[in-house]
Amino acid sequence: MGLVRILLPLPRAAARLAPGRGGPLLGAALSHCVTPSWAGLRSPSAARRLAWADEAVAVYRATADTDGLGRALALRAHALLLSGRHEEAHAATAAVPDQESPALTAFLGDVRAQALAAMGRVEEAVPVAHACVEAYRALSAPDRRDRALGSLPGALRTYGMLLAAVGRGEESVAVYEECAALLAAMSLRELAHVELVRPRVLAELVGGLRASGRHSDALGVGPEAREALRGAVAWTAPETVLPLRVRLLVDLSRCHLATGDPVEARACAVEAVSEARRPLAASALPSALACLADVLGELGEGDKEAGIRRELAAPAADFTADQT
Repeated sequence: MGLVRILLPLPRAAARLAPGRGGPLLGAALSHCVTPSWAGLRSPSAARRLAWADEAVAVYRATADTDGLGRALALRAHALLLSGRHEEAHAATAAVPDQESPALTAFLGDVRAQALAAMGRVEEAVPVAHACVEAYRALSAPDRRDRALGSLPGALRTYGMLLAAVGRGEESVAVYEECAALLAAMSLRELAHVELVRPRVLAELVGGLRASGRHSDALGVGPEAREALRGAVAWTAPETVLPLRVRLLVDLSRCHLATGDPVEARACAVEAVSEARRPLAASALPSALACLADVLGELGEGDKEAGIRRELAAPAADFTADQT
């Protein structure tokens, strides 16, 4: 995929010189660039992805390739979602012509559900996400091109997240557990297509188990979740992984506290604060500090607890206290 990005000038030149043959070639190359990256490759920025998608749509509109145009329009909707333009993304999913590809239809359902949720229409998003899951379940083995468009684990993750958001916690945990089981059975090659799904699912499963009061079960998933947030995925998507790691550590700390292990709870909380002091995870610092303060209070370390609470009460720009 990285090589295709580098060589884009070649199909662009071919499209100029011989539009009949070069146009579809350029459209395919651009669509390839927009689809999610394999593990080990940094994803392009949302702006770059959207620019490629817009170009692909324009290229395909000048050809007779209706399937290519439908795919480009679907990828554009996803690029709008990634760009935070949620209302436009939702509208864009409706603008895609009916597809013969069940994989593309399922992919559009996932984009639509996430866009609705981001617009605050979570209740409306839940049945859309459920229908998307069922669409992926009904798929036969997708071809290589369709495998990059999404997957049943990805759709399950969206559905589980939305169920949690509407207060259906037990159902959410069951969906996350099903998803985790599917991911555990995948080969390394298959996992390469869902590189960010696994760490998200495992971390969110820990949070769901904790919210359900299943603290020991959450701690049982903890080591696998921590492992999933290391390695190549941490390098390729630090803006996603670092806040997720802080959230996981906070959940594990509170589970250790609930099961009577304040020493281990402190270790997790200290690590969470340390991770949250990194710029890409700064938004998670308040929750990490609150967790550490609670643990220090349980340990009877009043002076240190008071210091953390003073930092927590300060403006975000003043979060400069030393790690406890």
